[in-house]
Amino acid sequence: MPYADELLANLVSSFPGNTENIATEALRHVFDLSDASVEALNDVVGSGVRDLEPIAKVRTQVVGADGTQPDLVGFDREGRERALIEVKFWASLTPNQPNGYLARLPSDSPALLMFLAPRDRVHTLWPQLRELVASTGGELEEVDSERRSLRLTGTQKHLMVVSWRGLLDAMAARSRDAGETGVESVIRQIRSLARYADSGAFKPVPEGEDKVPVPNRLRLYKRLVNDATERGVAQEWVSRKGLRATPRRYGYGRYIRIHREVVWFGINNELFESSAQTPLWVHFPDWVKIDRRHLRRVLGMPDEEWAPVELRREVEYAQVLDGVVESLRQVSDAIAGSRHPTG
Repeated sequence: MPYADELLANLVSSFPGNTENIATEALRHVFDLSDASVEALNDVVGSGVRDLEPIAKVRTQVVGADGTQPDLVGFDREGRERALIEVKFWASLTPNQPNGYLARLPSDSPALLMFLAPRDRVHTLWPQLRELVASTGGELEEVDSERRSLRLTGTQKHLMVVSWRGLLDAMAARSRDAGETGVESVIRQIRSLARYADSGAFKPVPEGEDKVPVPNRLRLYKRLVNDATERGVAQEWVSRKGLRATPRRYGYGRYIRIHREVVWFGINNELFESSAQTPLWVHFPDWVKIDRRHLRRVLGMPDEEWAPVELRREVEYAQVLDGVVESLRQVSDAIAGSRHPTG
């Protein structure tokens, strides 16, 4: 990759946590520079929503009367909001997404809420968005579309998910045809940024993952161990006071205290390889004096030392973490009910 194409990725590495903001501003800059790129955006929008008034101008961080603030807002020639665009890599959805933004869309003619996401995220983000709409009583119906696009029943409001590749390919093609070589350079930088954001993300853990996870996945399991521990500490049913991270031969982990019992929580690649059940486990050392038969029965342990910690598949990081914390909390409850050994 040429050095010039790495500029935005280098900016993100220097200012962690700002990936989506930098990508948003980069897109806004391209749309300001290039009529061809705006035409490409209209091409993409039109492939999902029929009869939407063409977008003529794109602005960033436009706060609505309801306080919502989408990443990008597309205005028609009359200056009316027609499309709200949320720039996503792997960050979680905010409380306003998607329902707050759908409510903001105008009702007088077709309007769109579009999520821009990595291709690997589209297949998990799409059902998640549909479930969130349904959770508030909304109904979505199919429309004649070349893309993932639905209409909120009884309205002209649409919901669509588009991959970064799909949008950037369309923008690059239109800019190339228009002879906008400078714009093509910026689009290449945005591609580089998207690849950078994708490379270090916690992507949904696929069903049927190999029993021995790849190194990048192991780093993400380590993050889960640390984040789940911190969640338990914040909720005051886990303590790490006086304890530390203590990796073992089979993987990263740390000692934690639950109901005054010190256990080890972490990655066990050997058990994962032999059972493919989960890479995350809680180990009960010999000094933990509890009713292990009860514990084994309640937690589905393969023996009296190791309790599996659930790892949800095909969902995003926030949901994976919620599952790990919930499973760890079940271990806590089981310990509370197993404090007196029965012999």
